Amino acid sequence: MQCHVLSRGHAIRSLIGSALSNGRGGIPHVRAPARCGCLKKPICFNSTFPARSHQDDPGRPKSSGAAIQENRAESTGQELPALLEREVLGKARSILQSSTIPDTSAVERTLQACEEFSRVLAEEAQSIDQGSAVERTPASKLLSLEESQLGLKSQDQKASLLTENAKSAAARLISSIAYKIITDPKVYITPKLLLMYVNVQSLLRRPRSLPEIFDLYASKPVPKSNRSPIKYSAPNRNKPSAHIPLQIANTALTAAIKIKDLSLCFDVINYSVCARAFRISKFFRKAFVPISGAVLAPFAIYKLASELSAYQSTMDSKMATQMLFAGIMAYVGFTATIGVVAVTTANDQMDRVTWATGTPLRERWMREEERMLIDRVAGAWGFQQRSRRGEEEGPEWEALREWIGMRGMVLDKTELMDGME
Repeated sequence: MQCHVLSRGHAIRSLIGSALSNGRGGIPHVRAPARCGCLKKPICFNSTFPARSHQDDPGRPKSSGAAIQENRAESTGQELPALLEREVLGKARSILQSSTIPDTSAVERTLQACEEFSRVLAEEAQSIDQGSAVERTPASKLLSLEESQLGLKSQDQKASLLTENAKSAAARLISSIAYKIITDPKVYITPKLLLMYVNVQSLLRRPRSLPEIFDLYASKPVPKSNRSPIKYSAPNRNKPSAHIPLQIANTALTAAIKIKDLSLCFDVINYSVCARAFRISKFFRKAFVPISGAVLAPFAIYKLASELSAYQSTMDSKMATQMLFAGIMAYVGFTATIGVVAVTTANDQMDRVTWATGTPLRERWMREEERMLIDRVAGAWGFQQRSRRGEEEGPEWEALREWIGMRGMVLDKTELMDGME
């Protein structure tokens, strides 16, 4: 199965590479969806692209090697949306138009194809940006300014403009397809599907729908019956399995920081690490075992003390048991208390956002991931030079400072800044 997925990924990447290279000489006009993928408007597949022929959808599947060779042979002269039509849109139609619950593996393959397209588009855009940054010398800037004033455009510039239009249309279409699939009532959102969707929107730099999907991940009705009509059950959004994994929250926040949307950063944090399900999950994953050990410790210590009292003859066995029990309990209790205080008051990982004075230790430990993500936002919006910290100003920075203060935290605490010890 893994070999099949890898070969399919290489096939998609080779198709996109051929299309992009062939498209530089001129790509036909592409009619893209009118609205962004994060809006709740259905995608009109049939009006945007023609229906697939029987040759594109054969009755029996072909082997991976034959599919790669055939795709490479057919990619000559094709534009990127045509590849999307063959590789993604057909599968998306079958999922969205089905009257039964779609197979999870089919949904995963469709989103994986979207992720492959998104990854190649992102790499292509990054290589173009690096190339243009290297070529922008002072002389080239003067020549381009003169050409823009005269209204002249070279053939390469026109071809590049057409290529950018096609890639932008493809990015909008991929984002819309992924959104329609993940929000379809029949599709049950698994952690793997959520990760794929977040990767797609992050690579395309279209992460504004991620807070909505995070909320939908916990509150979306679960399909129960694989018959028509499908029956749904209401989920419990506070159960531990409904939490957003920290890795996914970090990826979504990185995408929000890249597009410099402060309100989106707030929403990503609110719907991920601030959710009740995330805190319940953290308690069971990290605190349940230590607390259970603390509850069972007195019984184990009393049993140990009663056994050790038999090895002495200077006092009564019952009194020796009580003294040993008190001594071992005091040692374990004091040591555990020091360990808890050390863990909950550690601040080496803090950069610009710290806890306000008086915040309970249990709350500091429970909300540490929230503080960590807020610290990332503050570091992205402020000056990178440590010597200039504290000089930031502007409405967004003041809004960030006020929002942090409302959450029981302090931005740039004076006594912790450089030179203020």
